Amino acid sequence: MTRKRLIATLLAAVMLVTAGCAGGIGSTGDAANDGGANNAAAQQGQPDRTVSVSASGEVTADPDRAVLDVAVEATDDDPETVRQRLAENASRMRSALEEMGIGEDQITTQHYVIRQNRESRENPDVTSYRGIHAFEVEVDDVDSVGAVVETAVDNGATNVGSVRFTLSEDAREDLREDALAEAVDNARADAEVLATNTNLTVTGVSSVSTGHVSVRPYRAEAQTAAAGDAGTNIESGPVSVTAQVQVTFNATEN
Repeated sequence: MTRKRLIATLLAAVMLVTAGCAGGIGSTGDAANDGGANNAAAQQGQPDRTVSVSASGEVTADPDRAVLDVAVEATDDDPETVRQRLAENASRMRSALEEMGIGEDQITTQHYVIRQNRESRENPDVTSYRGIHAFEVEVDDVDSVGAVVETAVDNGATNVGSVRFTLSEDAREDLREDALAEAVDNARADAEVLATNTNLTVTGVSSVSTGHVSVRPYRAEAQTAAAGDAGTNIESGPVSVTAQVQVTFNATEN
């Protein structure tokens, strides 16, 4: 009886040891699987870093449009007379410009005012009225700007302000695309420099967004030629378009 109990006890102990070994083998297998998944992810080169940069691009082109600021002025003791003179001069100037091929919709009012002025401190009781009718004139032929200025002055304009050489909408859109492309190229170049100096390798683009896009016209001052001169000559200059972008690049550690 004692021998049978001893054999039964030994068999039970062997079964417990075997079960423990089986459990240990299973746990070891799970750990190996986890390590393999991590190694596979690392081998696939999944990005675990990012590099964010802001950059700008600028392109220039010759202008294909000009914008002039011109005005007619009148002064008189009677405000109604001032109004009539403004109307007559403005109408004459408009007609002359339209005969040059400038459309009616290209001549727009920017400012109109008639106000009472004191003539001088010596005669404070003497008053007069001064009126101004200011216009913005768009010119499609930039080579004719000088002739447009002369025509306006010869037909009622008493003041010619700045002349801005700029771009039409189509030209502006084309240059905008070129400026954005240059900005993205500059962003990538900057990201490569940053990555190289921080032990990273740029692998692709995570996100990109555009910032401000601006057009900087070329400004010139109109100066009417003196009598006997060849005419009014206004030189144009390049127009620049600047675009900004923000780009986040994926990167991996070297």
